[in-house]
Amino acid sequence: MRETNMAYAARIDEATPGGGNPGASRAWDSRHAMTRSVLTALLMGVVALLTGCGVLGKPSANIVDATLSDLSLEGVTVALKVDVKNPYPIAVPLTNVEYSLASREESILTGALEKPGSIPARGSKTLDVPLRVKFADVLAAVEGLKLGAVVPYAVNMNFNLDVPGGEKLSLPLKKEGELPIPNVPEVRVSEVRWDEVSVLSAKGLIKLDVTNTNEFDVGLAKLAYAMSVGGTKVVSGKLSDAASLSPGQTKTLEIPVKISPASLGLAVVNMLKSSNPSYEVVGDLGIKTRFGDFELPTKRFASKERSR
Repeated sequence: MRETNMAYAARIDEATPGGGNPGASRAWDSRHAMTRSVLTALLMGVVALLTGCGVLGKPSANIVDATLSDLSLEGVTVALKVDVKNPYPIAVPLTNVEYSLASREESILTGALEKPGSIPARGSKTLDVPLRVKFADVLAAVEGLKLGAVVPYAVNMNFNLDVPGGEKLSLPLKKEGELPIPNVPEVRVSEVRWDEVSVLSAKGLIKLDVTNTNEFDVGLAKLAYAMSVGGTKVVSGKLSDAASLSPGQTKTLEIPVKISPASLGLAVVNMLKSSNPSYEVVGDLGIKTRFGDFELPTKRFASKERSR
């Protein structure tokens, strides 16, 4: 039995690199790691050789989508999607993406996306490149530009890669388009009229003149309003898709109102019955444009103090 166990142990030693000798095992591991390194270097060399011969081709980049998003009175985002393709049988690191945006040859912003990842072997990767443009920067850089204008923009990008063979490869891309510099439409109360006033009911009409102060079409997706008489809120409401306005166009919106003065107090009833009641109209707007939609904060459309 002892001889059998010794023979079994000998077979185990023979199957183990180094025959159970720790020093020999470490030497085997070292040779194995060296072999892997040599094979990796050989593969890189073959890829580099095939690349130099033009057999594999080279990585490429294409803009697959370009939109404007997050439009507001303060700024807008130029949102670009870029597809980067890698023909090599190994992944290629993308070290960074350099970008710049200009308008009328005036620089607006520059920057870089650092370490955006690697392009998989024989695959592709879609990268988001969002550029936030502040309208204050555009107005400061481009001479003579005013609110409400539409200006051209040009984005230049370089996608920098580490390709096999220790080479650096830069893939340039350019995208041109237009940016709006939105202005607030002008809203003016042209008339407030009360036709029927009693303790139980009061009917009237509010007329709003809305003017588009932009060089592009705008639509009033929403117009929310509230009216106060003598400091007391008497009516509020909202209009949807109220108007579409071409550049410089003015339209009058008529808003019929009906209230119950009795629930508001005798002072409001007397105010409405007077020939010159004091009032205030405030509201906020939701704007639609071909560049995107945005909301405008609440503002005073008109106010009138009662004359004595």
